[in-house]
Amino acid sequence: MATDQDVLTSPDLLALGLGGTNMLAMLWTVATGRKAVGVEMRGDPFLGVHWNLREDLFHQLGYIDQLMLDRYGDEGVPRRANGKIFRLADCFYSPNTKGGDIVADEVIDGFDEEQHIVGTINNVEFIDDRWRDNLPNRVITILDPIPPPATPDPAKIRSSMKEVLDGPSTFQSEAASIQKLLRRYLEAMERQDAQAGRERRVQLFTHHRIAPDEDGGFEREPDGRLHVRIEALQEFDFKGKFVRVREPNSHVIDLGVPELIVIAEGANSSDARRLGFEQHDVKVDHGDGRGPVVAQADFLAGLVEVLVGGRLRRRISSEFDDNGNEYWVRQIAVGHENDPEVGWVLVQVPDFKTFDPFEAGLIPPDTDTDSPQFFGAYQHMLYEYYIRQAADVLEIPRGELTEVQMVYGPKLFSLIERVGDDALVAANAVVAGDTFGNGHFLTSGGAMTGMIGHSQRVLAYWQQRDQGASAEDAIRKLADAIAEDTHAWLEVSAKEYSQAAPINFGAERIEQLSAESGIAADAHSAAIDAARRQRHDLIPLNPSDWRRLFVHNGKVISDLPELGEDHPLKRPERAATLFAVLKTLPETPGEANDVVLPSRSVTRQMAIADLAEGTPLRRRTPPKIGAVRSAKAKTTPVLEILADGQVERLPLEGAETVVGRVDPDTHAAPGIDLTPYDPQQSVSRRHAVIRIDNGATSLEDLQSSNKTRLGGSFLPPGEPEPLQDGDEIRFGSVQATFRLLGKAELPDGFSAS
Repeated sequence: MATDQDVLTSPDLLALGLGGTNMLAMLWTVATGRKAVGVEMRGDPFLGVHWNLREDLFHQLGYIDQLMLDRYGDEGVPRRANGKIFRLADCFYSPNTKGGDIVADEVIDGFDEEQHIVGTINNVEFIDDRWRDNLPNRVITILDPIPPPATPDPAKIRSSMKEVLDGPSTFQSEAASIQKLLRRYLEAMERQDAQAGRERRVQLFTHHRIAPDEDGGFEREPDGRLHVRIEALQEFDFKGKFVRVREPNSHVIDLGVPELIVIAEGANSSDARRLGFEQHDVKVDHGDGRGPVVAQADFLAGLVEVLVGGRLRRRISSEFDDNGNEYWVRQIAVGHENDPEVGWVLVQVPDFKTFDPFEAGLIPPDTDTDSPQFFGAYQHMLYEYYIRQAADVLEIPRGELTEVQMVYGPKLFSLIERVGDDALVAANAVVAGDTFGNGHFLTSGGAMTGMIGHSQRVLAYWQQRDQGASAEDAIRKLADAIAEDTHAWLEVSAKEYSQAAPINFGAERIEQLSAESGIAADAHSAAIDAARRQRHDLIPLNPSDWRRLFVHNGKVISDLPELGEDHPLKRPERAATLFAVLKTLPETPGEANDVVLPSRSVTRQMAIADLAEGTPLRRRTPPKIGAVRSAKAKTTPVLEILADGQVERLPLEGAETVVGRVDPDTHAAPGIDLTPYDPQQSVSRRHAVIRIDNGATSLEDLQSSNKTRLGGSFLPPGEPEPLQDGDEIRFGSVQATFRLLGKAELPDGFSAS
């Protein structure tokens, strides 16, 4: 625990959140001769996803190495455990070492002197399996990999984020490994200064957060700058829930008034919200006749132990709904050079798929949607779809893939483009990284925008200050540059939601793919969002647990099969199924892109048919289906609250539920007690009431001190407003979402003769 005498107060930079964006911002700050403090509540880096990295990051790390040596000399630069000078770029990549199954700390310490942290991308493959001329069609494009630079070159750092993101990826790495590289450098500098007895350049608080309002966590000075205080945290399991509370017998730590504060804490930053910052959905007109719609896509992610290796493989294929509309779905396989335990496979879910166990007939219509039976049937549908798509992109038979060890997933998550209006939140504070805006991050656009873009804008801020610019002018330019970078990302990534070509292949390569596939690069597939909403309502997405491991035991495959020349549905083992179905079904006239679409039953028949080679071709007899009683699934109204990275669901029971906090005098508690989620005590004892009357739900403010907001608008006290699934509510400073769990309509009664 730091004492008041140990604290670096009023630093040049205060970094709230120690992801890649802010740790690089700290390094740029120290490299220009200034002091930086970092605050993080989650301890050591742990982000387990893999990043596709542009070479600009390598050049940036080399430039930081150069600036540090130029300013501080050999004695002022941190050392690795093996005694050598700590050079970020050499640990990241060197032509004299190799990529492989690495442990980041072993490379950083110098224990592993044969490997570097990243892997290079040696194989770039694009598989176009979209249907053409009423049949499955395959076009494989093998692209030349981008050779990694031999040495870092500051002159090759690009200043335009659009140019960066339009360029191809060169390296791959586990995100936590890159974050550990940056963290260990900062930690080594902090130790070095302490051992030398000199003034701190860096101070890290890694189990801390901004203190609540009553302790002056954020306190605005008369000139609009923020005075900041933090508190130390203790983490523990409380009755099955992971919670963080202030460390016993600890005191608030006063960090003073920093010149510059950068808040980069992810897309749901409570600190940014405390300062009035809000994100909103981004709408994009894809030119498909629907007009502007929210940029959104759903994916299933899984980590299978298959040697994808130094490969970037993307596949696009056709799926058809019951009306014959074509949807393009993408599958992505990303690995790490020479590491058979890293095989991230991500599978897009077409909008028309609901994964509804009731519609699929997997469970009786009266099954409780909170039961293990419902959840098990839902997970079964996710797994079956995931395995089918993953098998096609990996070229591994489905039966064999089910026997492979899977340490994560398949997990359903949703990508939604969101952005704020202004990155400037106080006279000395900006938001950056995903906290300001979030686009299609499967191409690692978010990591690149934050680390290559936003962090470098902090360097530009200090350069402007050195040239005599005022802090007011410099921070205004910084905020505008952060917004410019993020909007460049949103502009580039919007293409991923409906167009075929992956953006991290590079603009020139996209033209090559278009030429070889014969389908225009700006062509679009069909898109709807009603089924996606139903899919989310069945088991509402939980953004807090998408990193949670779930191990499916099995074998490891260390030799990925070669790509087949034929579309999977044209291969002998599946050709009989395909042609049997096509022969029994009439053709449907062609529509967009000169693609003749099959009739509405084609993909459903192909999915359930399993004909061996040589099976006689005959028309299937329609099944006799008796009357089905129309019914509704049970729904459970809840409030969802994001607390310490976990989504907690608070059920609304009875016809009327008061939302508020415990009365400290009488200890009387409301129906929903928000005390644990309200360190600022912004919620009134009787803040609002939620009523449920004959299936209709309403929200009413009860003369609360700090107001109730519904979807961004303040509610007039005493005037009930209807609530709908997904509505966002703010009780004082506590953010919640109203959900109807299990919301799913069963199909109307029907019969067939």
